[in-house]
Amino acid sequence: MQNAKSCLAEIESLSTNTSSETRRELLRRVTDLFFLTSEQHTPNDAVVFGNVMERIAYELEIEARAELSGRISEIDKAPHHLVCRLASDEIAVAKPVLERSKALTETDLIQIAKSRGQTHLHAISRRPTLSAPVTDVIVERGESDVLVEVTKNKGAEFSSGGINKLAQKAREDGHLLTALGKRTDLPPDIKEDIKKRVADKIKAEMTDQQIDANMDDIDALVDKGAANLDLDAFKSADATLRARAQSDDLGEQELVEHANAGRLTDVVHALSVLSGLDTRMVSHCLLKADVAALGILCKANNFEGTTFLALVKVRNADQRLRSAEIARAMRDYESLSVENASRTLRFLKVRYKASAEENPAS
Repeated sequence: MQNAKSCLAEIESLSTNTSSETRRELLRRVTDLFFLTSEQHTPNDAVVFGNVMERIAYELEIEARAELSGRISEIDKAPHHLVCRLASDEIAVAKPVLERSKALTETDLIQIAKSRGQTHLHAISRRPTLSAPVTDVIVERGESDVLVEVTKNKGAEFSSGGINKLAQKAREDGHLLTALGKRTDLPPDIKEDIKKRVADKIKAEMTDQQIDANMDDIDALVDKGAANLDLDAFKSADATLRARAQSDDLGEQELVEHANAGRLTDVVHALSVLSGLDTRMVSHCLLKADVAALGILCKANNFEGTTFLALVKVRNADQRLRSAEIARAMRDYESLSVENASRTLRFLKVRYKASAEENPAS
């Protein structure tokens, strides 16, 4: 970018030429000058710059206005009137300022959210922070994609009415249900209702598609914080990992990485692939059975002690095992032989299968 003096000189030389390309270059230079001198602007200076940039921009095609919007969105003290006009323009122009500009006030955002369409609502939904009065309008007017976007936004605040309306709309929208289940600021009653609906939805889809799964184990997955599970993602992860295992591109280290990152679904699938057990038995050993069952599964597959420890930690993330209990589990694991673990695992598989047949999923 040039210095202010050279910008002024170039602006003067460009100002008499009325060709489209020259006017576009003139807009760039005026914007450059605004950037260079923004720290010294009085409120009146900002208004004057805004009027000049607005007049030139709206003599030009949409691409020039979109370029201006992208640049001006980064300036906290951008000319308010100019930013408001850009924010109400076509979405290609409006998107940068709607998503990022701090010059837009809560009142501005509410007015735009009430008057413009879904693409503008979607852009507003992506702002780093959103107040409850703004999200109230978005929840009222937004369609599914917009509602999912604003629900996923960790910087969005919701009124109690907004949250209740989202929960109502989520009854018929699985994607919104998934997004809502991830929020940490839900009232306890709504959180429990969402988790129950997620579990019921997964169970229903698994039953409809005749996927072999123990419903108690699905409940355990949800209770362990996997309320964002959806069937397509679950099946896709499983298929991807199995394909990688066949090409020797999946190993114990990746299992540890998934565990350390708390990616429970990926842990279940990776452990299933590496051990050759179905996901329902893996889920049972990982989440519900005594920790000794998890140790037997790991030792039968000759996993390192560090792998077992990572799985113990992810299994007990909400239980906070005392260090002495973890140490005892590690000592038991180290003393267990691969041969004994393999023999015991075969017995557990038979017992688990018999139990599943006696108590089929309803």
